[in-house]
Amino acid sequence: MKLTVCLVAYGKEFTQTESFKRLDNLSSSIKRSLNLIVFDNGRREVTEYKIPEGFSSVSYYFNNEMIERGTRIAYQYAFDNMTDSWLMLLDDDTAITDNYILKVLKEILNTQVDALCPLIFDGQVQLSPTDSDTVKSLNFPKESGIYSKNITGISSGLVLSKQFMLEIGGFTREFPLDYLDHWVFWQLRDRKKKIKVIDEIVQHQLSVQRLTELSENRFYSIFSSEYLFYKKYVPEALYQIRKKYVKMIIVGFLKKNQGIRWRVLLKIIFNRQ
Repeated sequence: MKLTVCLVAYGKEFTQTESFKRLDNLSSSIKRSLNLIVFDNGRREVTEYKIPEGFSSVSYYFNNEMIERGTRIAYQYAFDNMTDSWLMLLDDDTAITDNYILKVLKEILNTQVDALCPLIFDGQVQLSPTDSDTVKSLNFPKESGIYSKNITGISSGLVLSKQFMLEIGGFTREFPLDYLDHWVFWQLRDRKKKIKVIDEIVQHQLSVQRLTELSENRFYSIFSSEYLFYKKYVPEALYQIRKKYVKMIIVGFLKKNQGIRWRVLLKIIFNRQ
């Protein structure tokens, strides 16, 4: 059985991304089991470059859509064009490992679960998977095992069955980029699907871990999506989100160089009422 991998590229040629370099260095036997779909959200098309060899297949799509340039449109494109039964979502800055891919390929041969994911770390901090019953999810990392409730995570490295994706009708347009992964995990939990966390550590850089480095637009995208997600799908935790924002606003107000950020949070709270 083969696996479709959707690699989303942004600010650099996809062959220069961390994720592709890792994929390209996989053993030839593993690469032959992968159908790679590269979805390029970059500024210019790079089809003049030689398509990499060794994979079962490689297809490249440059996104000309000026309105939507996030992960949702990429994942949906891969879902619409895949011929396999399983789809791996992959951001461009994930240090995917041979062992994880190999374990996934073995799992999908005969599994009763609908999703698979690795243990995702940013340095020494486990980003995913974590508890979904609290907004302080990073304080409650999950171990390897099988779950059907109280679990969430990030999308990079996540493997979904095509059958499950057909059930939910593909990827929602509500979250073009941020919090789409939390929406997917919410759908899995809501339908009581089984998620297997594979005992394999994968490194990934997450922008939300470095808030001071974000542009105002990126900051707004992350937190407005977070607020929308909790308001619509986990309303019981919305009070916790508002409380978190109030603390961030106070800190931002006291630090003059953070003025724009606390104003953004105020805008989100009042616009999302």
